[in-house]
Amino acid sequence: MDREDYGPTHPCYGWTKNNQSIPVITCAIRFRVVLLATAVVLLGMLSPSHTLGQTTGCSADVVFLMDNTGSMWGMINSTRTNATEILNKISGGDERFEGIDVQYGVATYWGDPREHVGGGGSTASYHCSDGSAGVAPAPTQFSGSSNTIAALDGGDYYVDLIDTWGDGWHGNRLTIKNAATNATVAVLGAGFSSGRYMSGGTVNLVAGNSYTVTYSTGYWWHSEIRWRICPVGSGETEDEEEPTGYPEIAREAFKVNQAMTADKSEITTAMAEWSASGGGDLPEANFFALHQLATEGGMTDGNCEPGFTGTCTDLGYKTDYSIGWREGAGKIIVWFGDARSHCTTVSANEALAALKTKNIVVAAINTRSGNSGIDQKYSCDGSTATVGQASHITIETKGTLTNNVSGSTGTVNAILDAVSKGIAQVGSAAAVSFSSGKLETSTHLYQSFFDASDWSGDLRAFQLDPETGSVASSVWKAAELLDAKNPDNRVILTMGWDDDTSGEVPAPFRWDSLSSAQKKDLRTEHGGTKEEAESKGQARLAYLRGDRTNEGTAGYQFRLRGSVLGDIWHSSPIYYGKPNQEWPDTPAFGDGDKYSDFQASQATRHGVVYVGSNGGMLHAFHADTGEEILAYVPGNLYSDTVGNGYHQLSDPNFEHTSLYVDGTPRVTDAHIKTRAYPVESWRSVLIGTQGAGGSGLFALDVTDPSAFDESSANEIVLWEFSDSDDPHLGKTYSRPDVALLNNGKWAVIIGNGPEDTATDSDAGEAQLFIITLEGGLDGTWTEGTDYWRITTNVGEESNRNGLFSPATVDLDGNGTADRVYAGDLHGRMWAFDLSSSNPSHWGLSAGGGSSTKPLFHAFVSGATGTVDQPITTEPTIAYHPTIEDGPAPNLMVFFGTGKFLDEADKTDLNQQSYYGIWDTGHRSSGGDLTRANLAAQSFIVNDSTTGERVLQPISEMSPDYEGTEGSRQFGWYIDLDAGERVASRSLFRLGILHFNTIIPDSSVCASGGTGWEMAVESENGGSPKEASFDFNQDGAIAILGDTYTITTGSPPTASTVGYAGQKLDADKGMPAGPAIIGNRLYTSSTGTDASSTDFVGSDKLLAGDDPSASLDGRRSWQELSKSY
Repeated sequence: MDREDYGPTHPCYGWTKNNQSIPVITCAIRFRVVLLATAVVLLGMLSPSHTLGQTTGCSADVVFLMDNTGSMWGMINSTRTNATEILNKISGGDERFEGIDVQYGVATYWGDPREHVGGGGSTASYHCSDGSAGVAPAPTQFSGSSNTIAALDGGDYYVDLIDTWGDGWHGNRLTIKNAATNATVAVLGAGFSSGRYMSGGTVNLVAGNSYTVTYSTGYWWHSEIRWRICPVGSGETEDEEEPTGYPEIAREAFKVNQAMTADKSEITTAMAEWSASGGGDLPEANFFALHQLATEGGMTDGNCEPGFTGTCTDLGYKTDYSIGWREGAGKIIVWFGDARSHCTTVSANEALAALKTKNIVVAAINTRSGNSGIDQKYSCDGSTATVGQASHITIETKGTLTNNVSGSTGTVNAILDAVSKGIAQVGSAAAVSFSSGKLETSTHLYQSFFDASDWSGDLRAFQLDPETGSVASSVWKAAELLDAKNPDNRVILTMGWDDDTSGEVPAPFRWDSLSSAQKKDLRTEHGGTKEEAESKGQARLAYLRGDRTNEGTAGYQFRLRGSVLGDIWHSSPIYYGKPNQEWPDTPAFGDGDKYSDFQASQATRHGVVYVGSNGGMLHAFHADTGEEILAYVPGNLYSDTVGNGYHQLSDPNFEHTSLYVDGTPRVTDAHIKTRAYPVESWRSVLIGTQGAGGSGLFALDVTDPSAFDESSANEIVLWEFSDSDDPHLGKTYSRPDVALLNNGKWAVIIGNGPEDTATDSDAGEAQLFIITLEGGLDGTWTEGTDYWRITTNVGEESNRNGLFSPATVDLDGNGTADRVYAGDLHGRMWAFDLSSSNPSHWGLSAGGGSSTKPLFHAFVSGATGTVDQPITTEPTIAYHPTIEDGPAPNLMVFFGTGKFLDEADKTDLNQQSYYGIWDTGHRSSGGDLTRANLAAQSFIVNDSTTGERVLQPISEMSPDYEGTEGSRQFGWYIDLDAGERVASRSLFRLGILHFNTIIPDSSVCASGGTGWEMAVESENGGSPKEASFDFNQDGAIAILGDTYTITTGSPPTASTVGYAGQKLDADKGMPAGPAIIGNRLYTSSTGTDASSTDFVGSDKLLAGDDPSASLDGRRSWQELSKSY
């Protein structure tokens, strides 16, 4: 857009009441090409020419894993009784599963293998065998109150304690004494208060000595007491022999009743084998069963977790039971249970490693409440558990946990919901924005793509017609250019390692620059943890740089790629050319080092398009030619664990469960010092984020693209900040702002995002991070000087929250950040006060401590109580449209609710809404501001067939902004259709809010959907007073065809209003966010395939004769770093 008219006080810091524009912090940037491009979803819409790794149809393997111990009869009965209904619905009878190719399996688990070493039943023990399970020798099982034993060999002996009834010893003790000296060797049995078995640990006996073993009586039924003793190692396999895995024992704990089949009758027959019995002690074989399903009955590792405080009893078990997972199918385990898992055979970490290797999603169904049953908080490594076991498994596998499930209806619904969320595919599209404020002959549009058949990507430049705004054919394609480039000539940087200083240092992405831990990532085998030869690690690094000599059937047989450029999924391309922020030439902004001089010195700088990809890198492409001139590999994403790290990218079985640089970067100018420039000066800085790919962000100095070179790594790479620096930082979905603070520091402002890993009192809370641009230059981060956190106190470790993209506001016109708005996963919109020069005074706009209050709480009432409406997009801020002298700050905050981030979101049908909230400084007492304090909009027309939406105009519904205390309304809301949500930001132009909604396909097999382009009045959320866009697409704005006639009043009076919404054509797919250039509205969408050479989406004429008409409203920092 052309620069906004901000009034007479300053070209950047005044405002005009005509447009209700709020004082800006930076002026709108005017670039030569498009800043944000479209990430096009290709799931299920692939070109026939793309055959690499392509699969057809939507397939899923679903395993029903049932605890068959005695307390599970109710759940077993409910599942079996409703099995036919459940199977028929998953097989396509429910619209969520339309078109699915599904196979099923059935499995059972009981008590852990440790309960069956002696052969099972009441004679079983932990370590000592009775010989019946193929383990020798067979020790004597003792009973009676007194026995004498002789130690033929000296050394350590296991002692197993047994209660034949199964309710523990309840105070009885087993005492072992030296028969000659009467010295006590051990007193065992403390804590044996329940169950059938308990390990007494080990005792040391002297060869040739005799020992008396007695137990106290009178406390309980002593006739139930039994015990065994055997030398340590007596039941183990000799080192030189092949491990047997003791399948006879392992099969007492787990069984596959039916391997994968499409025959539903075989599944119901297998379920009939379920029978609730056994399970003497409370913990069961949960983790062991999950491990066996994931490994097709493979061997456990024979170890317990470091720090485990009990006796490790994992002898290395396997069942050899294969469930028969299909290659390419989605894999879901529906796990039923009511008790926690043992840790002494398989730990949570061992189970998760196996599950992640196969990309299995676990949907847990707990018959008990949260933090009990299968979700009991119990650690396998001796630490204090902070989350329940089932929560841990389901969170890590991106599954679901449903608690308190009982009865037929509850069971059926829980299973269907769990499976649908486990199978559902999720896609995204990013909005476009524009380089110049008006159409010119040099104006380009950039659009990104990904191809799900081989997870390759592309970035394409399109020419815009300077007269009509239509999008011509592509000018260049980055993927083709990158594939043709010599991999060794690419400039790729990372945060490497300096052996001399033993510290991290910016470095080229080359083998000799990496740390031993980073090299270990590249040497880690696919799907495992084995460290491979260094030569293979070097080959894997070359592969990531673009070498293709080891792909497919060649060499090391790495994953075959359609292109060297990885998929560009959720990251939006950002163009940045010559500096055009128009910071003021005032002391606060350089103190003599004028921004205008910096602009002049960089006036000939060529444009660069920056975008992240899931090939593991942020890329920089020359805007004119499409040549890659820089790439960056974030240091925090190296990992040698299963399912993480860069080694996964070369795995032939890569299924895109690992994301990398999946966030949208921010590029701006700031007056700072760096390592290469220790005196403060103007620099152009890029802040990169990782979205779902990781919990980190990084800063690059991109002032001089012509100097991008590997020898300049220390100048280009400024710092990284990740959850290793502060575990309260979660996944960086939030698009950051960069602002000058009132304490004189330049800083990144960002929401902490979901999935933080903190365990302290602030764990799981939505928080605002403020990170100084100069803070990490020395390699360390100190809270309170290098960065600050402002927590909302909403969220907890067992129900983690997360803050999303901020909108930053300058209230007093001096160019510094005073107020920040951001929403969270739990439906709160927050206002943060940064107006003080003292960071200790920064905080929330109302309340404090435990009385913290949000600006607004978005929730609706559901069948089971209130349901929070997540806010995952940046709000749009403007002055109140009608009240000029309202209580400060007198701002309207506009945002929609809903999310489309996880697989489970696709089938979410919870009510979502669009809100316009009046911020009057909020009140520190009384309840939260909710929809009860707002005016409700309603549709006059909402016709999906004709694609028409009409909302109540101002003449029919106007919020009571000037009512008395208690009756005053603080805005309005629009309730959307089922499944409809807002997943992108809004734009504000000529008093009209433009926002788009998406409606994902209800079928888990579909990857598309549809949505609406909306245009509503900011005052009431209603239809515009007159036509605001070219509804009938005839190239002109007119009453006929672009307005709707309504009849109101008595006597009835007809009048026309503009349409409030238009549904996208079915073949266009789901819309991304709106983008405006002049008087043209562009909406990219998901309905295409990778072979298309055309722009994907729609564009239409907006009301207003001036094609360079500006956007209204206060821009947030995010918006100001874009051009429209």
